[in-house]
Order: sequence, then structure tokens, then C-alpha cells
Amino acid sequence: MPSFSKMGTFPVGYFRATTAWLLRERRDVATRLATLQAEMTRIGFVTMRYRKVKEGDSTKATEQRIGFSVTEGSTLARLVQAYIATGGNPFNISGFLHPESTLVEEGETGEAVVLQKYPGGGAPGAKSTEYNDPLPESAKEGSDQPEMTGYEGYRGGMIESHRYTPGRLGSRMDRGTWDSETVLRSMHGIRGWANKEIKTRLQDKEWRIVKLSDCWEQLRMERDFTLLDAFGGQLIGVPERDDNAIDSRRLCQQLIADLYTLMFDVGESGLPTGFRPNPGLGLLYFAFPDEPEDSAGSMG
Repeated sequence: MPSFSKMGTFPVGYFRATTAWLLRERRDVATRLATLQAEMTRIGFVTMRYRKVKEGDSTKATEQRIGFSVTEGSTLARLVQAYIATGGNPFNISGFLHPESTLVEEGETGEAVVLQKYPGGGAPGAKSTEYNDPLPESAKEGSDQPEMTGYEGYRGGMIESHRYTPGRLGSRMDRGTWDSETVLRSMHGIRGWANKEIKTRLQDKEWRIVKLSDCWEQLRMERDFTLLDAFGGQLIGVPERDDNAIDSRRLCQQLIADLYTLMFDVGESGLPTGFRPNPGLGLLYFAFPDEPEDSAGSMG
């Protein structure tokens, strides 16, 4: 069987072999971190800037896009340059939202102060409303038109984003309730002759930009979470972990030590005295003795 193929139940020899291999792999973690950082620098980072408004002591980001920048000299920078050269608008590619950028601080009065960089805190969600929504709302100062008349559609569950079409239409309408076929035929007549150009000059580049941005995010997650969760503060090059965010009992070495104490006999120090089976192992039903057919040190 392939290496590392057993997860829930396994021979004791398999566990010893796999954990020994994994612990030896720790020597490459520092190099792996350097490679991740170099690859992230090569890919680059896209920043979308949004107009912000004050709400009390908090700062809320609106959906109005006012700026766009990319890491100079990066792969994404060259892709965006090519995209703009063929008529693309970088504001159309994606929102490039990052939820972890939102900060929550304690204000002077003890209330939470939210500082947003991206709309919806980087993760726009569904609206929560009263059961009798919509209710009439008076006009803004300087206007004689009410904000809401009370005849609008129910807004509960609508995504708080101007890109969510049902929210702007006022309801999740069935396509059969309006003459969509006529509109579709007209739009096809307008753009059908240029479908290949739309794909090759704009859409293909947009997809590549989004995929590279997603790749950057995956590398960041591996650098800042996966490796930190496994080895935070334990290896050279791996930052100290935040004990409030990462349980030290979830570190790789600690998990291995815990399972060793379950599977093998332990002394007064609480550490395994050898590879004799723990007397209670037979009651756990996840490990079993090796057979001669199991090759020594097998990870399969």
C-alpha cells in the first residue's frame, strides 16, 4: 500500500516508522519557509483600495473602489499590465478581499471599535432584518424622497454587496417572470461576434490573475498557519506561537508524544520506557501488533 495510507487504525510498527520519518523532515522546515517567502514575492500581491467612512469610532469600508496597486516587478504586475494593455479594467477582475485585515479594538468607552479595510470586513454576508422588513424610512437631510417607502421587497438573506444582483433587483425573481429571452438574444447579437476576443484578451487574463492571487493566499496560509501550528517556536526560522491562538498541545512533537504514551508502557516520569505495549492498549482498538508480513519500518 502507499506510504502514509493508514490514519485511524494501524500496526504499532507503522506508527513508529511514520513518526520517525516525519520528525526527520523537520530539518527542511526552515528551507521550506524561505522557499514559500520567495515564491510569494515572485507572485506579488494585489491591493484594492476602498473609500472608507466613519461610523462613530469605527471605520467602515464602502464598496466604492478608489485605487488599485500590484507589487512592482512581480508576475501579477506583468499580467495586470498586459490585461490593461488589451483594454481591461482592473476594478472588474475581483474584489481582492482579505477578511483577516479587519481589526477590532477596545475603544475609550470600552465598546468594540471595528476598523475595516474591505467591504463587509472582507467577507460580506447575508443581511439580518426584522420579520416585517421593509419598514418606511424617512428621507435623508436635504432630500424629499424617503429612503424606503415600505413597498420594497424583503431584504433578509440578501448579500450585502452591490455585485449581488437579486439585492439590487429587489428580489430573487424567477427568470420566467420577465422577458429574459428577448434581452438574452439582444445581448448575444451585440457581443456574439467578439466572444473569442473577450476570452483571449480579457477573461483568460482575469482568471490567471485570480488563480495566482489564490496561490499567494494558499502559500501564506501554509507559512503563517500550517507550519506555525505544527512547529511554532520549536524550530529555527519558525516564529513564536501565540498561546492564545494556538494550543501547545497541538504541536506535532506533542501529539506524537501523547500517542506514544498511549501505545507504549511509560515509567514514573510519564515517558515511554521502551517499546513494550501499554497494558491498556488492547482496550483502545486503534493499534495492533505487527505481523511478520509487515516489512520492518514500513509506512505503507
